[in-house]
Order: sequence, then structure tokens, then C-alpha cells
Amino acid sequence: MIKRLSQRIGQLYNSNQLPWIIIGIGIILRLVRYFYNPSLWFDESDIAIDFISRPFSEIFNPSPDYTQAYPYAFLILIKFFTHIFGNSEYVLRLFPLISGILALFLFCKVAKHYIDHNAVLIALALFAVLDPLIFQSSNLKPYSSDVFFALFIYALINYIYSKELKVQHIIFGGIAGAAVIWFSTPSVLVMAGIGSCIIIFSIGKKEWQKTWKILAVLSIWFLSFIAYYFTYIQKLKTGFGMNMKMMLERENAYMPVPPTSVADIKYFIKLIVEIFNYPVDIAFAGIALFAFIIGCVSMYSNKRKRFFILLSPIIAAFLAGALHQYPFRGRFILFLLPFILMIVAEGAEYIRSKTMQNSRIIGVLFVVFLLFQPLTRSMYKVMYPFSYDNLRPVLKYIKDNWQSGDILYVHYVAEYPFIYYSEYYPEPYSFNKDDCIIGIAPRGYYRHWRKQEVSKYYGPEVPIEQSLLEKFKIYANDLDQLKGHERVWILFTSVIPRDVTTQEIFFIYHLESIGKKIDFFESSQKSAAYLYDLSGKSLSINNQN
Repeated sequence: MIKRLSQRIGQLYNSNQLPWIIIGIGIILRLVRYFYNPSLWFDESDIAIDFISRPFSEIFNPSPDYTQAYPYAFLILIKFFTHIFGNSEYVLRLFPLISGILALFLFCKVAKHYIDHNAVLIALALFAVLDPLIFQSSNLKPYSSDVFFALFIYALINYIYSKELKVQHIIFGGIAGAAVIWFSTPSVLVMAGIGSCIIIFSIGKKEWQKTWKILAVLSIWFLSFIAYYFTYIQKLKTGFGMNMKMMLERENAYMPVPPTSVADIKYFIKLIVEIFNYPVDIAFAGIALFAFIIGCVSMYSNKRKRFFILLSPIIAAFLAGALHQYPFRGRFILFLLPFILMIVAEGAEYIRSKTMQNSRIIGVLFVVFLLFQPLTRSMYKVMYPFSYDNLRPVLKYIKDNWQSGDILYVHYVAEYPFIYYSEYYPEPYSFNKDDCIIGIAPRGYYRHWRKQEVSKYYGPEVPIEQSLLEKFKIYANDLDQLKGHERVWILFTSVIPRDVTTQEIFFIYHLESIGKKIDFFESSQKSAAYLYDLSGKSLSINNQN
């Protein structure tokens, strides 16, 4: 029985059906997350409001109100989807989903070109079940499409390099790559890396005719990047670059180059470990890192050209990070994940094959440990999907319990989701604007968000940086304006600044001091609504008692 089962598993492992089964699992995981349909969270609602509210002609210009630097064609395509199909979350997240699903097929195709057959299965399994890739496939951000277009560039280069490069191939390759740049900003780094490798290898082989033809393709890509930079990126940098730089510096996203201290050296060691925690996101990060190192050594020895082609976008992104031109950290390097996984899988397969003769179980266990946590986490997320916010049930509860004379106070970070669901959602939770108050934010908040509204709240003499005590005074004064109302709803979302717990505790503490809580409702993802009586009647009764 065991022998027969082992034979069947072996047959499946070596069959042509297994990659399709893995791809099918990856598609199902992405569709489950997509159809879970969580409420839009802060970042998603920010960009949704911006491009839904502006006409096509204005999308080319940076938003006057919102801090965003998404690729131009990415915004135009989603704007087109909403124009045709409406403004629902499903439509807004459709392109990331399509990108996530198509990336599975492209990954399989590209991996077969660069790594061994058995390594392809390991890499494809990881690519199918890793949570960051699944999550970004249903998140209104360009990270999922960045992964797809990075793989598309590799497939395109493989196609071009395998041809005799007639004029039609040069034109097709040039136009296809040129278009990608407008959809995916980090695609430039992928193009720079792989393009440099291909040119170097062609020159090394003295394939002069092919070298010139590939240079013609790369020149078209470069001209497209120049056009993209001066017509779009330059505009973004003018009003947004400094803010973005400050935000990334707070995330410690820029490298200390050159390293001048022990702390700087520790930064790079920590950075390597962090990459294998996220975006690689394997619990046994040490095992994944070890497999990556073994994969590098193995490919350098046996597949040197393919190794450097896989490594080239990682090197290009690292150099851009060293020059402080691109943040080499976390979600910003998700587009590098396919190439990291291919090398990890090559290392895992090398370990498995080398240990087969002495102890079959060692290699098998190594691969199992590599795949176990990503697979179990994905299955857990199928049963208990994660979302940053779940605002819809909270707004429904407020509407169902709304009474004449009620006031709704929206915490400042809940503003974007609230505006989307109250104004742009297909079946909006409509509120009378006179009954809604958007809470004041710290002065520094208006540097990045709601930029046009800062003069409503602060004079030019108010410093951008404020202490926590000063912020609390601002919040208290803002809440005090609500005194005299018998029913005031306070709306919170779960995604608010780093002092979120402190803020919510302070808000409730102050509300308790000026009124009495009547009701409370919290969604599964901790978006919440509090209902307070701030008329002063309850306090007077308590004082009399």
C-alpha cells in the first residue's frame, strides 16, 4: 500500500500535470481573497477617491490633495475599469487580481527557462502560496502588477534573444517593453539589470549583429523611460518627492552608503534577514536564506549565465537603493520575489538531490520545511481572511441606528474610507454633510494628506512637528466643540498612525470626561463606532447623585 502510494506520488511529481495543479491552487487562493472583498482601507480609499473624482484629462497631473506616486498607466487602466463597470471594490481591485493570476503562468514559463525541472515545481509552489503575493493580488496597489511586468520583461527578453531579430521583432520588443514602463515604475530596474547582462554576454560571444539589434530594443525602452520621467515622474517629484523621502527615511528604507560604522554594517546584515522575512515571508527565514546561498553557489558553478540574469534585477535595485533612488526594502521590492524564489528553489533542489543517495529523508524534509509555513498560512487565510479595515458593517450599524439630530465625528484617518463609502460606493451609506465632522489631524499630517485643507485648521506659524501632548490638546479642543449634542457618533478605523492605541484611548478617556457612552459597535477588523451623549445632562445627573 505504502509502496503503491509512493509510486503514485512519484508519478505525479514527474508528470506534466503537477505545474497546472499548483497554478490552479494559486488561482483559487487569489480568488478566495478577492471574493472575500474586504472594505477599502486608508491607502486604497485615498487613491480610489482621487482618480474616481478626477476626469481622465486630469489623471496625468499629480493629485493636488493626495500623496500618491502610482504608475500613470496603472491609474488610467483602473480609471477605465471604473468608468465601464462602476466603483465597487471588485472593479477597483480587478487589475491587481488579473496581474496576480497571469503572473502564475508567466512565472512557470520563465522558471522553466532558468532552473531545473524539479526546482521549478518548488519555486512555483512557493510562488503560488506565499501570502504577500496573494494579498497584493486583491489590494488596490501596483505591487501585484509590478511582479507580473517583471516576469513579462523576462519572457519578452527570452523571446527576443531566441530570434534572429528581424525588424518586426525589434519593433515588437521595443514597443512592448516601452509600454511596460508606464505600468510599472520598478520595471526600469528589471530592464536595466537584464538588459545589461544580455549586452555583456552578447559582446563576450562577439555576436555583434545581435548586440546592435538588442541595443536598438533597449534604446526604445530608454526613450520611453525618458518620456515617462519628464512628463510624469518629474511632476510627482516636484510636489511629492521630499515628502516621500521623509516617509521612507522614517521606514529606514535608505541604505547607509558607504558604511562608515559597525552600526552601518549591522544594517546590511539585518536588511538581508529582513528580506527573507518579508517579502519572502517564510517563517523559517534561515532555511530560505541558506537555500538561497546554496542556489547562488550551485547556479554560479553550473548555470553562470542564467544565474547572473536572475540576479541582475536584484543588483540593479540594490544599486538604486545605495544611491537613494529607490527604497530597497519590504513591499517596494516585491517585484524581485520571483527571482529570489527561483534561486531559493534551485538551492533546495540541489540539497535534495545531493542528499538522496545517503538519506532521502533529509532532502525531503528540507523542502517540506520550506513549503510548510507558506502553505499553512495561506490555508489559514482562506478560513480567516485578513484585511486592514472592515468599515462597511460599522457604517451600516450607524445608519441603522441613526436618529434625527445625530452627529457623526470621523477620526481624521477614517476620512478617506468614509468618503469613499458615503459618496463613491455603488450603494453609498449616505449622510447629510451638515451632520458630519471630519476630525482635526496633527499639523504634520497635512504635509502628506488633505494638503489643500491645512489652512482651515492651522495658521502658518504652527510648527509641522508637534509633541504628543500638543496633539492631545488639539484633539481635546476638537472634541469639545461637540458639547451640547445628545447623540454623537465617533468613527474609528483600525489603520491609523503609530500611536493608534494611545490616540483611541485618549479619545475615549476625554469623551468619558465630557459625556456618557450610549452605544458601541466594533467590526471583526476593529473598525469601531462609539455613540456618546455630550449634552451635559448625564454629567449633571451624576453630579447631583
